[in-house]
Amino acid sequence: MTIIRADTLGFCPGVRMAVRAAEDAAGGNPGSPVFILGQIVHNPRVSARLAELGARELPSMDGTGAPSGSVVVIRSHGTTPATLENLRASGARVVDATCPKVAANQRAAADYARKGCTVVIAGDHGHGETLGVAAHAPGSVIVSTPAEAALVEARGAVALVAQTTMSEEEYEAIRAVLAARFPELIDRGGICGATRDRRAALARLCVRVDAIVVVGGRNSANTRRLVEYARSLGKPAWHVESADEIPAEVGRYGRVGLTAGASTPDEVIDEAERRLGEL
Repeated sequence: MTIIRADTLGFCPGVRMAVRAAEDAAGGNPGSPVFILGQIVHNPRVSARLAELGARELPSMDGTGAPSGSVVVIRSHGTTPATLENLRASGARVVDATCPKVAANQRAAADYARKGCTVVIAGDHGHGETLGVAAHAPGSVIVSTPAEAALVEARGAVALVAQTTMSEEEYEAIRAVLAARFPELIDRGGICGATRDRRAALARLCVRVDAIVVVGGRNSANTRRLVEYARSLGKPAWHVESADEIPAEVGRYGRVGLTAGASTPDEVIDEAERRLGEL
């Protein structure tokens, strides 16, 4: 078997920054309990490592229950203004590890809402990032499909903001529906360049291999989209969280491509490559 890595894969700059901030908080506050507001990123290996360092997930995602004097790290997906208020009111010290791209979308959504626009967020329902962005723009609505975009009700200007990990195709399909209904649509965009880069790298990889293995957390939106994209390009593709999940059937293929979501640590990718070598 020949194993070929995508030329861009694994941690993006925003994830790397967030994980480093959480590790620094866990190791740099002796005597103070350290909490993460949810998973710092959607990867079980990262969560396990932080737990070993003493950082625990805060039981409540709304920021209540943080002990006074504790340190609470905001995950890369960001959070809501109300949660930040709750944390500060509790006497906790907040370390904001929100991805800069997500924070920029939050500010844009808030600005459009202040100007009286109906803000539409193209993203996954229930995803921490989209919920956080929506909370910065009162009255906003989250849509995941063109069919949902066709049901948006608005008076006046409409502004469209993307979840950073959404694919260009998904975003464009939603944008086209809204633009047809609201000709003065403000197209903010907001898809992260790291998402585009990993998708483009996967497209280049697919022309060189017979099958694809994508490594990343089960609840990682950008990892799931890489799997879907590989399959849309006609390649058998497997989504695994760890090397031991790679099935033996992958060994039937002569050339296997390896890529990983933006929240997948380097060592997990290395382990997957070694497992493929054993096959």
